[in-house]
Amino acid sequence: MSKRFRLGVLGCGQMATGLLKHLEKMERVEIAAICDPNPEALQKAIERFGGNPITTLEEFITRTDLDLYLVASPPLYHEENVLALAPNGKPIYCEKPLCTTVERCNRMIETCKTHGVKLFVGQVLRLFPLFLESKRLLDAGMLGEPKLCSITRAGRGDFFQQGWRSNHAETGGLLLEVNSHELDYLYCLFGEPESVFAQAHHINAWGDVLDSLFVQIRFKNGALGLLHSSNASSVGEYRVHIQATQGSMIHGGFGGELKYRAFDASEATVISASELQHYGDPYARELISFLDWVEQDTPPLFTGETGRVNVAMAEAAYRSILSGQPEAIQYA
Repeated sequence: MSKRFRLGVLGCGQMATGLLKHLEKMERVEIAAICDPNPEALQKAIERFGGNPITTLEEFITRTDLDLYLVASPPLYHEENVLALAPNGKPIYCEKPLCTTVERCNRMIETCKTHGVKLFVGQVLRLFPLFLESKRLLDAGMLGEPKLCSITRAGRGDFFQQGWRSNHAETGGLLLEVNSHELDYLYCLFGEPESVFAQAHHINAWGDVLDSLFVQIRFKNGALGLLHSSNASSVGEYRVHIQATQGSMIHGGFGGELKYRAFDASEATVISASELQHYGDPYARELISFLDWVEQDTPPLFTGETGRVNVAMAEAAYRSILSGQPEAIQYA
């Protein structure tokens, strides 16, 4: 029987409450304390999940009865929270993006190493069924070596036009608040990125976040990735198109179907998302990975180093937008 860990939660917004609902079902975690400076949001979370309400980070870090932490504050504050918690020596699950700059990510990673803390980051997108299946098929050599992937994620969500999400400094912009997922998927497909060329527009008049971007990434193995990101599109679309040396593949990302065909095949193979239920819930998979790492030292799906890669890609993209030139990936 798995141990029942006492969990401390920093932040009680949408992502935190979604993760806590999954943790409830697993019965491996007791929600012991929740910290948030917003009294109304905190009260709702306590009523729903239990635990002791805490309003300040200073009080939260003094708790000695917690076994592990979930950090789900706005991205800019991930660094402050992780650096404050790391000296307690307890494992930390940090929501994506790891933080808003590579420099901040480095401090988080190194501080956790100094204190022997396991740092996990929630890069859940690659665990959704169509993304998982696309990776499995490519790894199995069904289409040869993948060379190009274009991803379109376009819509116009009011959710991302309000409050802290409309502030580039707090979010890291659209490329981190939303597209850290797509950038991570490209990293999953092609390995280490080398350089980025990006251009952008600010179409809607909300906040200071660039809302429409083309981002082209060159990877060290020569592969190319292209991300079309927009929160200024009145017609929504999610599409992934992968080209490989022996065929190609398209899929709908979070739903719909995956279709692939080798050059020598008579017809395409079509797989619907509903046929991939055996992969299970993606959020549950990542939480189980974190808890298994904590309890059994099982190799984790994602670490702080994983999360730093998409931050470096986004940071290079923003430098490229300013310079008008391709920018090298930098981790220092």
